[in-house]
Amino acid sequence: MSIFKVFATFYHYLLKNKPLFGFFLLLVIISNIAMNLNPYFYQLFVKAIPSLDQNYLINLLFIFIGTRFLGVITDIFAFYVGDSILFEAAKNARIDIFKHVQNLDFSFHTNKSTGSLISAFKRGDGAFFSFFHDVHVRMFGVLIGFLVMVYFLLNLNPLIVVLTTASLIITIIAAKFLVANNVAKRKIFNHEEDAISGIITDNLINFETVKLFAKEKWENKRLTKSFIPWKRALWGYGNSFRLIDAVMGTLISLSIFLVLYLTINQAIDLNLTVPDFVLITGFLSAFYPKLWDLVWSTRDLAKNYADIEKYFGLLEYKEEVLDPIKPKLLKSLKGVIEFKNVSHSYLGGTKNAIKKLNLTIKAGESVAFVGRSGSGKTTITKLLMRFFDPTGGEITIDGIDIKDFLKTDLRSFFGVVPQEAVLFNNTIGYNIAYGGTSQRILQGRNLKGLSAEVPTLIEASRMAHLSDFIEKLPQKYETNVGERGIKLSGGQKQRLAIARMIMSNPDIIIFDEATSHLDSESEKLIQDAFWNYAKNKTTIVIAHRLSTIAKADRIIVMDDGKIIEEGSHKDLVENKNGLYKHLWNLQS
Repeated sequence: MSIFKVFATFYHYLLKNKPLFGFFLLLVIISNIAMNLNPYFYQLFVKAIPSLDQNYLINLLFIFIGTRFLGVITDIFAFYVGDSILFEAAKNARIDIFKHVQNLDFSFHTNKSTGSLISAFKRGDGAFFSFFHDVHVRMFGVLIGFLVMVYFLLNLNPLIVVLTTASLIITIIAAKFLVANNVAKRKIFNHEEDAISGIITDNLINFETVKLFAKEKWENKRLTKSFIPWKRALWGYGNSFRLIDAVMGTLISLSIFLVLYLTINQAIDLNLTVPDFVLITGFLSAFYPKLWDLVWSTRDLAKNYADIEKYFGLLEYKEEVLDPIKPKLLKSLKGVIEFKNVSHSYLGGTKNAIKKLNLTIKAGESVAFVGRSGSGKTTITKLLMRFFDPTGGEITIDGIDIKDFLKTDLRSFFGVVPQEAVLFNNTIGYNIAYGGTSQRILQGRNLKGLSAEVPTLIEASRMAHLSDFIEKLPQKYETNVGERGIKLSGGQKQRLAIARMIMSNPDIIIFDEATSHLDSESEKLIQDAFWNYAKNKTTIVIAHRLSTIAKADRIIVMDDGKIIEEGSHKDLVENKNGLYKHLWNLQS
């Protein structure tokens, strides 16, 4: 992402209210001018003291304090106005980036590192705040202070202005290289930090697997080993700060020496009065600490730039599966599905996962797909829901190309029970209701007073044979299921996923090995409930356990991305040389 685009994106959010932003800058200017006039008042005091004019000195004191108060008050208001701009901008940026990442294709999310992505959000949002302060408060303040100093010193000795300007330019040039080195070291360190974060996140998500295989020591060794390059990168990053201290400290000290040397000689030669000397030393004592601050603000700016560049860089990822410009808007579907000469290969591979598939599924028909692993069964459902677009051919529903629907509309027509039910770290009620349209349930954990919605949720639980289990819990539907549903058994999670699907009241149902985690009794109950609910709905079942699909109207046998057999269960088991008969014999 180019530097221009980073700043353009940054100010896109800040300049939503241009008049307010302009008022903020005005307050910053007034505040910094007022706070940088101290040396001028010191000069006036030194000039006036020998006259012993009490009224003048008291009036001068009130003006001085008034100016100080003006600086303090405008500074407070500048921060208040700046924060009102910043808070809204940071919120909007995070919402937009979250929305963009959420809308990215299935392929992005399957290849992403969750730990790295979380780090990008966390560091990027923090950098957004720091970036604003570094640019508009610290660096802008140094610039205004320098201009105020130049204005007063030009009338005394232009050579001093030349020296201070030269020192400023040399410092900025040196800072450029030092900061570039520091940022480069930080990027190396960030890479190692992301690797550490990825290991920890991966471990926390998969802690059950770690426990099952007793890999705690191995995981500790893996993390400890990863800290070797992390520590090396951290030392390189830390030493880059020491280099900045050494170089900038030397340059600034030499600059102060040269300016004071010139000033002292001017005073000795009687070319400078004592008040003028006080004015110069006052500005020097105020400016050079700010120059030092400028170096660190530049360093912080560069550091935050690296973080915010990665943060805004998430917006650079493009959706490949796009919504149509003029979408078809339907409230419901009959459910006639047709695959017309459909082929698909992943990531531009030469081998097709699906090869010139032609298939029609009638409205209300139940069709099961079976076959060995990798035969293309799951790919069919992913193409149908537009997680990917086929590399060839066309898929229609009710005669409409699925590319003519908005993706959210298309997917809302489907009710899916995945092979692995992943749940939110929330209540049972929340997770079941997630499939429905009741925002009242989704927006709160308390189900009291939801007389219109709760019976639907309870009925879905009963149909999935989950209500008996829920009613025995102390908190019933308000029981928290834990991260990814860890507090529930595999069968309970699967039944909850089925209840969630029922809540969505879909036109088309997809069962992806949905009873794989259930015992035989639960499987029988679920099958009865499922087939009763799926009656008259277009239903697609992906199954390895063939007992789950015996009631399907039609069974499609896949192999190597192609249909090799189709028919009813009875027809297929009578084909002694068929793959289905072979698989049935193995499971029987």
